[in-house]
Amino acid sequence: MPKAPSKCLETGCRQPATTKGRCQKHYVPWTVTSARNQTRPKNAASLIRRVRFRDRKRCYVCGRPGRIVDHKTPVAEGGTWDMSNLACICNACHEIKSAQEAARGRLRRR
Repeated sequence: MPKAPSKCLETGCRQPATTKGRCQKHYVPWTVTSARNQTRPKNAASLIRRVRFRDRKRCYVCGRPGRIVDHKTPVAEGGTWDMSNLACICNACHEIKSAQEAARGRLRRR
């Protein structure tokens, strides 16, 4: 036997829920995008593949295998998504670099 449709989660509304627990009147789609996706270009996936191929999946800092594609100059510090600013980096070097960038970011906010 089919399940009865649930009611809208909005207080006092008795309409059947159609999307994510809300009726058509009360459902509001998510319109705010993350900060990451506001600066990320549409061809980011293609750029990442091309950088991995160019760098042969080797860390630009130490030469070990590295699949992470990182901005040499962070976007927060004026870096771009240009191929010359992107490079492969290993997990260990990425953690060190990210910690240094986070520290600089905290200093900028003071």
